[in-house]
Amino acid sequence: MRTKVTLDDQPLDFMRRQPPSARKCIREALHEIETGSEFPVALEDELDGFYKVRVGSYRLILQAIPGRTGPAFRVVFAEKRKVVYELFSEILGLGGS
Repeated sequence: MRTKVTLDDQPLDFMRRQPPSARKCIREALHEIETGSEFPVALEDELDGFYKVRVGSYRLILQAIPGRTGPAFRVVFAEKRKVVYELFSEILGLGGS
């Protein structure tokens, strides 16, 4: 069964700003999720309910959503590894400054 993967605006914009080689790697990682050869890793603590996909120095944050014909994921955020969790936590209102 195929897993549907959709992207929100932020991840799409992020991908468009990356070099072609990085875009290709990200597309390949998403395809692996769609075909079932890879599964996102569940996040913990305050990011419980979200999943991560590691693509080189990038991280994609996904959310499981009900699909019409089976499982589905929505890519809700993408950024470089060193800042992705901090920025995403701030967007969710979890980050403290």
